[in-house]
Amino acid sequence: MFDCCLPIATYAAADLASQLWQVFYRVVMPVLMLAGVGFVLQRFAGLDMATLKRLNFYFVIPALIYYSLLTSDVSAGDVGVVVGFTVTLLTGLSAISYLAMRLRGIPSDQRAAGMMTVIFYNSGNFGLPVQDLAFGPAGLGAWAMGRQVFVMITQNFATFTYGVFLAASGRKDRHWKDNLLHIAKFPPMYAIAAALLTLGIARLLGDSAPTVAGALEPFWRVVVYVKEAFLAIALCTLGAQLALVTRGHNRYPVKLTVVLRLMVAPLLALGVIYAFGVRGYLAQMLLIASCSPTAVNSMLMCLEFKNHPDFAARSVFYSTLLSPITVTLVIFIAQSGLLPGFAPGG
Repeated sequence: MFDCCLPIATYAAADLASQLWQVFYRVVMPVLMLAGVGFVLQRFAGLDMATLKRLNFYFVIPALIYYSLLTSDVSAGDVGVVVGFTVTLLTGLSAISYLAMRLRGIPSDQRAAGMMTVIFYNSGNFGLPVQDLAFGPAGLGAWAMGRQVFVMITQNFATFTYGVFLAASGRKDRHWKDNLLHIAKFPPMYAIAAALLTLGIARLLGDSAPTVAGALEPFWRVVVYVKEAFLAIALCTLGAQLALVTRGHNRYPVKLTVVLRLMVAPLLALGVIYAFGVRGYLAQMLLIASCSPTAVNSMLMCLEFKNHPDFAARSVFYSTLLSPITVTLVIFIAQSGLLPGFAPGG
């Protein structure tokens, strides 16, 4: 998106406004439009939220995870850096969001939902196209998305393990054994296991792997078709949930969660990048990865466990709505040469 070698002073205000519009028009507007479709359908057709929830968790999300793992081509070194960075960022955001909500006096039954909206960000249907848009002009769009996939996979793994415990913590009637059983029964976990098993079998087959893969092409096409439905179904579910949000006297700290997600998270990510000693394009990619809005999965998990899904839905909506401003600024800072070590080869 920006020429990394140019000094920051060369960018005029009009150029920055143009970049903001590109991010909004090409990335955020389709997201808002799909959510809008779900909103309208819920208001006029009365969608069944339980069915939508199951379509997400038991159908499209497993296919997306399986496909992403099998199609990624990233070096082991970069995978280690990306996964380590993402885990460290998740840990830091957990501590910061918990402390912020305790200091604000947020009721304990709302804390878990609020933490999830800060910790888990939209690294897939938002993060992937943003990376492509940011690095595409330099011919590195595929390179950036290949590494963003592992941010998404790490996020999904954390969502369906740690996220289950957070979402279930709002249910006082659930025992920790019930939470472990829920994790064990979640299809996304089996999708990860199936992908790893497939990769292992392919390695054992060696030169015969392409022949076997060709024979199984109809099954692979099914996976592709299903994973391509993720964006539409997930965002339709978000819009439908927003349509059910009613105005009441129970006010959620949405401003706090949005600030933590869009502003504090990139600052923390910057510190982690320097602590890890990451430089160049990879440093740019990781910083950009951290600034995505709240993940739709956060809302889906809260919906699954009936843990303030309206809170999560509002956080997803407003963080997505405001993200064109913050995402554009983060991309600008990452690629302008302003930060030491972020220039290629720097």
